[in-house]
Amino acid sequence: MTQTTTHGAHGAQPFPLLDEWQKLTRAGLAASQACCAAHALTWHARALQVAHQLLAGLEDGVEDDDRIAAFVVSHLNIADCYAEMDQPARAAECLCCAHHKLMALLDGDAVPQSLQIIASRQLRQTYAAMSEYRARHGAHPQIEQALRACHAHIPAPGAWLH
Repeated sequence: MTQTTTHGAHGAQPFPLLDEWQKLTRAGLAASQACCAAHALTWHARALQVAHQLLAGLEDGVEDDDRIAAFVVSHLNIADCYAEMDQPARAAECLCCAHHKLMALLDGDAVPQSLQIIASRQLRQTYAAMSEYRARHGAHPQIEQALRACHAHIPAPGAWLH
């Protein structure tokens, strides 16, 4: 399961939505560790609702990195729950949903460059999750299409090395 860690300067100023997202995500992770995927799914679905609010900018002061990370982490956690519940098609849909949102941010003309950079970093996470999905469950049409579509946005693995 994905961690709840966010990147912003959280602590000096309270962020109720971000705090709520972290609390719900921790509860979902605890349920997953207790081998209760259905219960974890409920917590992660609630965390995703909060992540949508964060992504929409309903809480001032939360860094864009935290907004996008919450959105992506929630989707990855939900996909993990579906996979644990032997529902790989629903897991694939969830992974693709997060991935397509990131792609839309990257391709949006009105999206600030700083937000596009953050989306690009998170795109690597969804790409990795979809690649792992393929390795575990085999090809899925949505996954294959999403992987092909993002090749222009993700450098070749050798390009990441310095």
